[in-house]
Amino acid sequence: LYLGLGVISCVIFLIFFTIRSKLATKLASYVAEKIRRETYDKYLSLHGITSFSPFEMAQLSSEGVEQLRLYYTSYLPSFFYSMLAPISLFIMFCFFYLPSAFIYLALVPLIPVSIILVSKWAKKIFATYWNKYLYLGSSYLDSIQGFKELLIFSYDKKMQDEMKENSEEFRKITMKVLVMQLFSTTIMDVVAFGGAAVGIVITILGYQNGQIFSFNDPALAPYMTLFLCLVGAEFFLPMRSLGSAFHIAMNGATAGKKVLSLLKEENRYIGDKEIEDITSISLNNVTFAYEDSSLPTLKNISLTLNKGFISLLGPSGSGKSTLGKILTKQYLGYEGDILINDIPLNEIKDSSFYSKACYLASDTYLLNKTIYDGFKFYNKDIQEEEMLSLLEEVSLKERILDAGGLSYLPKEGASDLSGGEKQRLVLAYYLSKKRSFYVFDETTSNIDKDSESIIVKKIKDLASDSIILFISHRLQNALQADYIYNISKDGTILSQGNLKDMIDNNPLFAKQLEEEKSYEEIK
Repeated sequence: LYLGLGVISCVIFLIFFTIRSKLATKLASYVAEKIRRETYDKYLSLHGITSFSPFEMAQLSSEGVEQLRLYYTSYLPSFFYSMLAPISLFIMFCFFYLPSAFIYLALVPLIPVSIILVSKWAKKIFATYWNKYLYLGSSYLDSIQGFKELLIFSYDKKMQDEMKENSEEFRKITMKVLVMQLFSTTIMDVVAFGGAAVGIVITILGYQNGQIFSFNDPALAPYMTLFLCLVGAEFFLPMRSLGSAFHIAMNGATAGKKVLSLLKEENRYIGDKEIEDITSISLNNVTFAYEDSSLPTLKNISLTLNKGFISLLGPSGSGKSTLGKILTKQYLGYEGDILINDIPLNEIKDSSFYSKACYLASDTYLLNKTIYDGFKFYNKDIQEEEMLSLLEEVSLKERILDAGGLSYLPKEGASDLSGGEKQRLVLAYYLSKKRSFYVFDETTSNIDKDSESIIVKKIKDLASDSIILFISHRLQNALQADYIYNISKDGTILSQGNLKDMIDNNPLFAKQLEEEKSYEEIK
């Protein structure tokens, strides 16, 4: 009978253990997939404008999610088991010897109490540990990306020393984590085995006093006593196992808090209105300030953009790029009104707006794809003849054909292309799909004159049936413009008009234009 009960118990245990493992794995996979999807969607909806750096996002969506996966596969099942096991054993022990059952159950909470006592110390350590971990990885990545500059300016030795120092700090905080885990494990062992010892003593005393329930058969009393002594430790072992997984819980909780802080960031209102085309853009008293700045970058900007080549000039720091990003829905939080075809910008659906508008800057990232795949990325319907035609328009056809044609794969970051060639290639990609509103933000900065003239000429051609906002700090670039807005250093419209009006009515502009011409001729 007892052997049969034992076998049945083992089978039941195996069945429930298998079910528990499958449920835990299924839950963890569901949570990991859901969190990865939600963090990805959130990051996209924020257009990457968040308190988390791209490296932190990568760590959070990989390492952070894996910590949460461990939390659900290891810690959570242990938590429920540690709650249910003592209660189940208590009910069973009550049939044999009530004082022993109460002693075991009363001592079990000492383990979570010891965990709580350690938790404040642990939270602080794990928060520091996670931050050090992120900083060390970010610093290493930064050093790798800037390795050429480190060598040129003989900073590599200093950076190596800094990395050693950071690594040493990370080692120390890791050792603190290990010490904390060892300390908490030691406390739990003392409580668990000490509690089991107390329970055994109480049980033996009960046996000596003849108080062990033995189903009215005194011969069974020693066996019942032995059972209570051997199984009594099971009151504590599940809770001790939970405590051993405490560091998993703390890592998972830390990662979870960071995920929640990202998900709680205010959602962008993406709008719900569709537009067929962008024919006019008007700004009325638009003011914008960055969150960490007490002074506005743009103040009371009012202007109108219609089809044609509009140049936006101004010194560095005047807010030109900020205005371009506001007009392309990259920055929110502005005051005033921006109307696209008389529709408020924030009410237009993102997908509809971006199918008609694009923003091209000098630092636009060039994906590591073949020329063919690059064109297909920007326009999946483009044909090879159109690709070659666009390359010819930006004077890159011969260069690409000599390098291998449309199957040519530039090196990472297009390092085997000159700055001008890279900008012209990006321009060709962007022109592969017709838009009615283009923002070109310093696209001709730091490139050769030939590339600049090619790009400006192509932009001028686009202005015949599109709105072109050409942002530059160079007055020379305004010579091709149909209309000019000049922004002052404090973020206000200083002057506006066509080129002739600006020269005739703005002596300062005319003087600066002449000085710039003179400088370029001397240079």
